[in-house]
Amino acid sequence: MPKIIQRPHFTLNDYMKYSSMSNIRLTLCTKSPVFIFSIGIQCLASLVFSEGIDSGYLFLEPREERRVKKFKHGNTLIAYHQAGSVVTNNESSPWGKSTFFAQGSVLKDPDGLIIAEVSLSETIDEDGDLTWSTFWRLENGSSEVSIKAGTGKWKGIAGSGNLAVDKSKRIDGYKQPEYAIDWRIANLPPAAGRNKPEDYEFHDQGLSFHGPHIYDFSKKLDNGVTLLVSSQSGVLLSDDKNAKSPRNFATCYDRGTTYKPDPGTKGGSNGDAMLLEDTDPDGDIVWLYHEWWYSNPPGSYEFIGGTGKWKGITGYGVTRGMLRRRTDDHYMLKSEMHWNIEKE
Repeated sequence: MPKIIQRPHFTLNDYMKYSSMSNIRLTLCTKSPVFIFSIGIQCLASLVFSEGIDSGYLFLEPREERRVKKFKHGNTLIAYHQAGSVVTNNESSPWGKSTFFAQGSVLKDPDGLIIAEVSLSETIDEDGDLTWSTFWRLENGSSEVSIKAGTGKWKGIAGSGNLAVDKSKRIDGYKQPEYAIDWRIANLPPAAGRNKPEDYEFHDQGLSFHGPHIYDFSKKLDNGVTLLVSSQSGVLLSDDKNAKSPRNFATCYDRGTTYKPDPGTKGGSNGDAMLLEDTDPDGDIVWLYHEWWYSNPPGSYEFIGGTGKWKGITGYGVTRGMLRRRTDDHYMLKSEMHWNIEKE
């Protein structure tokens, strides 16, 4: 179970702060009543909610290169898988007693220097509950961590942290980068449900034409959950062919996991957690986190970062449905995007 923090002297400011995050769970304890104001005065014994901090390191196997793309201007884009385990200082955290699996990309310049690196990482704890996080490598070599989603006791999780440069002196290709995260069960909706188009300067809509899912492997957990790891390629076209958009005349390469619980699991839902990689005609790239729970549409997109003209991109998108059903295993989807470019 998540770490439970009990605060018997919970102030009104605390209440307003955490209730705005939608992560409060109320329980009644008759021995030690606490009075707070919400709408009028309510008699509550304690406010109990799930949150925590954690630190430790990842013990990672050598990367498995999945494909290499050479650009005409000399850059190289390497897609990889990387497996490992988490060595934690807090076994009750989402990453406690967990395996680790990352699907990512690293972009290098002609001299082999890293321009950008990104990954979607998946942890599975001893109960078979999962979390998904994105990693975005910064110029100094450290990585920002953003916890996006979870299942089971980690459903509704959100959080952030960092992954430090590996300081180990191993000669066998294994890595031991240190991490620090904070997390909470926030029960926030995906990016498409908590953002508004008017908050962004740039907008676009168009279609994506994807090929079939290419399944790399599947995993069946003892709790009945099946995980399907796959990739998918396609093209992206804006409705306005002259649109200056990261998804106009772009190629896409999507990777991630399809989550399938046992059909008898109460409250379980099939869904996808994906890393999207969109490359425009100039070779500039954006990466997005895509989340789609089939019982709770629509699909949601969230920009992680970009290169070239898209460096500093932030924003979100939403899937607007299937353009046309097909008899083969290809997909034609309609989507819209909203974004800003942060100035340096």
